[in-house]
Amino acid sequence: MAKFVRISKAKNLRFRLISLLYLLFISLSIIQIPIEWLRINPTVADYLNSTTSKTVSVIQIKAALDAVDQIETDYTKAVGYNEKTKTINEPTGYAVSDQFFIRDKKADYLFAKFVELKNYFASLPATNPKRKEFETLFSGDLENGLKSNKSILWAEWKFKHAPAAVVKTLLAELRLRLNLLNGAIELDIKGDKADKIVLLAYNLDVLKPGDTATFVIAKKSEIKVKFDLNGTVINDYKWKGDTLFFIPKTTGQYNVEFNSKGVIDKLSITVIPAGFTDDKKDALQTFYVGKKASVKYTNVLKADKVFCTCADGSQISQSMGNIDFTPQTAGWCAFQVASSNGQVLLLDSLYVQDIPTPQIMINGASDNKISINRISQTKTISIGAFHPDMNSYKYDISKVNYTLIGANRETKSIQSGKIDLGGTDIAKLKYILINEVEIKTTSKEIKITQPLLIEIIKS
Repeated sequence: MAKFVRISKAKNLRFRLISLLYLLFISLSIIQIPIEWLRINPTVADYLNSTTSKTVSVIQIKAALDAVDQIETDYTKAVGYNEKTKTINEPTGYAVSDQFFIRDKKADYLFAKFVELKNYFASLPATNPKRKEFETLFSGDLENGLKSNKSILWAEWKFKHAPAAVVKTLLAELRLRLNLLNGAIELDIKGDKADKIVLLAYNLDVLKPGDTATFVIAKKSEIKVKFDLNGTVINDYKWKGDTLFFIPKTTGQYNVEFNSKGVIDKLSITVIPAGFTDDKKDALQTFYVGKKASVKYTNVLKADKVFCTCADGSQISQSMGNIDFTPQTAGWCAFQVASSNGQVLLLDSLYVQDIPTPQIMINGASDNKISINRISQTKTISIGAFHPDMNSYKYDISKVNYTLIGANRETKSIQSGKIDLGGTDIAKLKYILINEVEIKTTSKEIKITQPLLIEIIKS
């Protein structure tokens, strides 16, 4: 029995490539950050920053807190801040984070203050409760560079590839741990935080008709809400507890106003046209010229007009969330669905393929063989054309060139799909050779020149 299996160099390289791609897939799965987490980061950061310490008695803790404040100020300037919306620019981007903390080594200043903090508590007796508290609160930092004084390791662990919104939360979390370490915690419920009306907002990035935007409101009983579209008040929303659900029925720029006893929060929501829905059963749907097809979309407002570039109005019909059409031209076909007030509800496209070349079928034949008894009875052979993707489509055979092979060899041509064998000595007939078939369709003529040999069997 062989103890080794020889693997060719090509296979070995292929196995290595597959292994590398598998590792890459695992890595990407691990580092991905859910979009909902990015959306709630500002609220999480605000909540973490709502705690402060009345007095800071340890100099090293005060220095670390000041360093966090300074780094946050410098980072906010680097990433950019929108005074109008009170938000940072590109909250999901991490290019500025890598440049600021890693390449420009701004994290070194913050790391140095935490090293001083670590050294201070390390000088206390091992049984000191504050030392144990520090080691518990900063166990992750100690394991990732702080204990060994490796600033690069700590900076990459903490900030590398961190989106801007996450960096703000990480700094707020550092500030909270320092305040917990210091003690004398108090919760700040004064100032702007008490006036915050919208606590959370979801699904505002890409909104289409029929989608749902969600708002969690601080004090529903004190709130007046107004949705405005081009000067018209819209009531496409509903409440459930302290949560408001907005479901737009049309496209456009919506202006939203939340009013709580004179304190106003304003925002705008852009609703773009929807596209066709992706049903699993239609995942491999193919569109052909001349074949009736159907596409679905989310119906939220009755469509007044449906237009596409591959069919005229007589070939298009629309029902609730469904469009039936028969393409007349091949290529990309653009669709537009508009409401009665002219708002575009859907804007999408699909690719229409040309009429496929069919297979030639002989009526009454099996495996290209036909009984002489059948031919003797009918005196004809019927030729048809069929394609599995064009079940209801009719291919019109306009010409057939064929050869009768038997006692004599005779080539004929007919202007239909039916070969007349009247006057032919069928008893001597052995084969029928279909040399060429011409087919007319709604958009083009198809010529099939691949020979088809039909054997006449004696039975």
